[in-house]
Amino acid sequence: MLSVLSLAAGLQACTGDADSTSPSPAPGEVSEVYADLNDWLCHPQLDSQDDACMGALDTRVVAADGTATIETVALTPEFEVDCFYVYPTTSADPGANADRMPDVQERQTTLLQAGRYRDTCRMFAPVYRQRSLTALAVSGRTDVVYSPEAIEAANEVAYGDVREAFLHYIATANEGRGFVLIGHSQGARLLARLIAEVVETTPALAARLVAAHIPGTTLAQPVGADVGGSFRSTPVCRHATQTGCVVAYASYRADDPALANPRFGLVTEPGMQAICVHPAALSGGRAGLQARLPFVLPPVFQALLRPRGSGGPYANRADNVAAMVETPFFAVPGQIDGACRVHPDSGAHYLEVRIDADPQDPRADDYPGEFFGGDNWGLHLADVNLAQADLVALARSQARQYLTAQAR
Repeated sequence: MLSVLSLAAGLQACTGDADSTSPSPAPGEVSEVYADLNDWLCHPQLDSQDDACMGALDTRVVAADGTATIETVALTPEFEVDCFYVYPTTSADPGANADRMPDVQERQTTLLQAGRYRDTCRMFAPVYRQRSLTALAVSGRTDVVYSPEAIEAANEVAYGDVREAFLHYIATANEGRGFVLIGHSQGARLLARLIAEVVETTPALAARLVAAHIPGTTLAQPVGADVGGSFRSTPVCRHATQTGCVVAYASYRADDPALANPRFGLVTEPGMQAICVHPAALSGGRAGLQARLPFVLPPVFQALLRPRGSGGPYANRADNVAAMVETPFFAVPGQIDGACRVHPDSGAHYLEVRIDADPQDPRADDYPGEFFGGDNWGLHLADVNLAQADLVALARSQARQYLTAQAR
């Protein structure tokens, strides 16, 4: 239940010497639920051993000649912006909605998708009663277990939690700081709604939106324009120093036959197309993807993953087994690239991913991303990790620009 705490949106108007160029505090709401740190996976007040964003992220970076270096993720001593992350559909709880007790699925998913942002911002990631994997698995196949009305109700519960957690964060922890919204799949969809219904309608919040990184869902934009569609005033990001904008995409292999009828990237409204922004080539064109890939996904995802490649960065499986003991992630610089493309038949606007395979070098020639039961989902499981270092670098650039603008 929420108890409203007005944060005096008109505070500056009451102080004659206030800086009129600074955004006034936004109204927030204190939540009895989210006042409990047990309902946060990541939060600055959590002990490091309890914070899901603080796990091991060491990455084996393997060059084309097989030489390897170890990349670590440090913590920036002082954080001047925040990140608010909403995880994708990951809970295997039996009901239509997950419970409030996160397990290995939620915790590992949060680390592998959001943990690397921790060197750019303070991390906030609420536990929420998302529509579960169980509900997703049966929806569209039968309405006996979960009717369309039940699924819609589950979506509303999930959004209500995310909205409540965000407003609690604004009321109790934000302190007027800029924030980056981060999410994938269900998390991205819920954050897109939050932007449209809460952020865009609250000028003080819109002024503090550093950026939204929300891949893995279908959002609309007018063909040939960067504003409109899913958002009334929030534009698509087109350069690395642009703030208050959105990055979104859905990734598919270049030769994926599912592009004839994809689950993501397809908008049927006339004059509209799905948003696709390559995080390292925001103005368009093909560019490398700085992937940070996990050796092992959270348990349910690992069980559903279609096998491809050799299990890691090396063509030799034994080398991968040895490598994963030392580092939970790997990278293959220069081997994976992408470009936003419009499919000539379906009209889908998607991030086309290519792997530059060389059977003669020591690196693997393929990597997994598709899963059983998701024939038209493309590389959905890998959306974030395929461009993870690019996304974090972009957030850092956008944060610097935001802070520079605030200091003027």
